[in-house]
Amino acid sequence: MKKQNLFPYILTFLMVCLMVGCSLLLNEPEIIFPEITALTIGAWLAPKQVWKTSSLKLVILIMIYAIIGVCLVRYLHMSLTFKVMLAFLLCNLGLIISHTTFAPLISACILPILMHTESWIYPISATIMAFMIVVIQNFLQKKGDCHPYHYEPVQFDYRHEFTLFIKRFIIISILGFLAIRLNNRLLIAPPLIVAFFELSGNHKKLRSHSLKLYTFTVFMAFIGAYLRYYLTVQNHFSIIWVVMLSTFILLCCIYYFEIFFPPVGAITILPMIIQPDLLLVYPILIASGFALLIIAAFLISADNSLVN
Repeated sequence: MKKQNLFPYILTFLMVCLMVGCSLLLNEPEIIFPEITALTIGAWLAPKQVWKTSSLKLVILIMIYAIIGVCLVRYLHMSLTFKVMLAFLLCNLGLIISHTTFAPLISACILPILMHTESWIYPISATIMAFMIVVIQNFLQKKGDCHPYHYEPVQFDYRHEFTLFIKRFIIISILGFLAIRLNNRLLIAPPLIVAFFELSGNHKKLRSHSLKLYTFTVFMAFIGAYLRYYLTVQNHFSIIWVVMLSTFILLCCIYYFEIFFPPVGAITILPMIIQPDLLLVYPILIASGFALLIIAAFLISADNSLVN
């Protein structure tokens, strides 16, 4: 195993704890944005930049799509399924227009819809934390503690992207309809949609590790949910202790196994903002939803191979 620099791991731990600590101190649950954990993994820990995006676009896209998500909740009086479908459409358009592959904007947009978040605190805090991430990333790059990266705008094959979007849209729409109809929204937890987006793209190497990614994701879903249940719900410990312990376990696993899969970070922190009565079934729902999305990703990729 190649020796890794521990400094970015320490900063990641502190960043997650700072986010949750501010939420508790200010009594604002909307400050907790699970995707921040994913962003730190992709920006600070991974051996190379996970997404093709510039620092400026990363911050702007998080800001815009967090605002869009809140606006869809506040001002669009339609069914939840329709809101998710519309959000997914807008996110895909955003990636094309921005010439990036920054899939976490999907989570920024869909999370407030599923959580019914109307507070403007959410986009403000998400934007501030995204800005902190890129500033620290630049600092780490200058010190040589983080991978160097030079962004070049992505040139899309629009016909291919349109076909791929239609397939993804159908999958998310069907699973979203079923999840909402069954009152199990976590089957389409935003980090899972991001993971599906990545796996169904031109990432053969990522798909080849699907079983490992699935196992790690479900394991961390169990850790995050059950630690909160037993420490906070059952024994009334502050949630900050749950976050510290679950994040520590997450980072130890990433360091030892070298699995740099950003969505798993968001899956670990998501239990901190869901209803307590969902904690015990959270890993089951994540395991079920992710299994279906992985199968769908393989079907889409196999279909693309046949076409090509």
